[in-house]
Amino acid sequence: MADMNIYSLFLSSIQSTSQVVLLCLTGYVAASLGVINNSIQKSLSQLIIKIFMPCLLLSNIAADIDLDTLIRLWPMPTLYILFFILSGALGLIGGKLLKLDVSSTKFMMTGIMFNNVTSLTLGLLEGIESTDAINILLRDKLDSPKEAVKRGMSYILLATLFGNLSRWSVGTYLLKKESSQDEIVITERQQLPVFNDDNEQQRQTHSLVSERTPLIFKSIKSIEKKGVNIGVRIMNFLRRILKPIGEIMNPPLYAALFALIIGTIPFLKGTFFGVDAPLYFLTRTAEQLGTISVPLTLLTLGAQVKTLPSENGKELVPQILYVTLSRFVIMPIIGTIIVVYTKDYFLVDPMFWFILMSMSSGPPAVNCMNLAQITGNFQGEMATLLFYTYAAVGPLMAILVMAMLRVIAENK
Repeated sequence: MADMNIYSLFLSSIQSTSQVVLLCLTGYVAASLGVINNSIQKSLSQLIIKIFMPCLLLSNIAADIDLDTLIRLWPMPTLYILFFILSGALGLIGGKLLKLDVSSTKFMMTGIMFNNVTSLTLGLLEGIESTDAINILLRDKLDSPKEAVKRGMSYILLATLFGNLSRWSVGTYLLKKESSQDEIVITERQQLPVFNDDNEQQRQTHSLVSERTPLIFKSIKSIEKKGVNIGVRIMNFLRRILKPIGEIMNPPLYAALFALIIGTIPFLKGTFFGVDAPLYFLTRTAEQLGTISVPLTLLTLGAQVKTLPSENGKELVPQILYVTLSRFVIMPIIGTIIVVYTKDYFLVDPMFWFILMSMSSGPPAVNCMNLAQITGNFQGEMATLLFYTYAAVGPLMAILVMAMLRVIAENK
């Protein structure tokens, strides 16, 4: 740790986040000048959600994932789920402490549970590679900075897979509007009026089934009634199961699941990826469209900050402070302790330890803005949360990274 150039590490942290802040500022200025108005914001949001973001997920996840990787790096999904649950618990506790309503608590939970694992960590790795700090993350004397960073990037992309799956499913649920309990459910009375007990139905039944009606005919009617009732109950049961699933499904989640299928089936992966793949032109098109997603999201984020009423921004201060405390202090401490005490059970690779620690730290993911856009809720509030957390992320991440590297160096 003594060989590490603290100034270089701090500078790399600032550089890795400065682009995020500058793109947000560009959107803010564009909204101030009237270039990006509310109508354009909505159109851009639809483009991001329905086209650019699915293309980004499909091209990134499927290219870098396979079944062997999922099995070999089992600690990553295990710890991700653990961090995910602990982050959610922190959000619930914060909602109680700040006396927030259910919707505001879920909004704060979203900011804590879904952190930036991809772009920020990749930027930090590139910065660390050029400093003496990279020596701490080398696996052994034969390892090289280039190989270590390459491994780190593959670990990050795997973490991105789990982040996207949870973000576009659970995150969509957290930010959706509260149900008004007015959902329509098929009932036996609605679907089968012939079995209602009103006078009209009784007269019809009496005309068909009388004392002269053969007993076998009555039995058939009874069996028919029971059979239809069972069918309606099954339909209602399936509706209750499929309705919540249908509510959280969206284009990015479909793309992430499709990418997981392609990545884990060699035949499909060979069809879409590789210069000689027959459908490689589709993959290249998706890659090009996907590159637009992140910068366009940041532009709309900055524009959303401009359109948020100032009084709402003031009301968000306690929530912003709590999310910042959770993401930059509480969760990193918890994550680092868990990794240190469990590292003997998985890969002996300091770079892997560093990525696992990074999964528990860092600001909210920029894609949280897309969650707000896809649900149509908390768009201005989410933009404000992201803007201010990223404005302060440079020095905070520098301190975090130096602390994590010190711990790794002492336990290596």
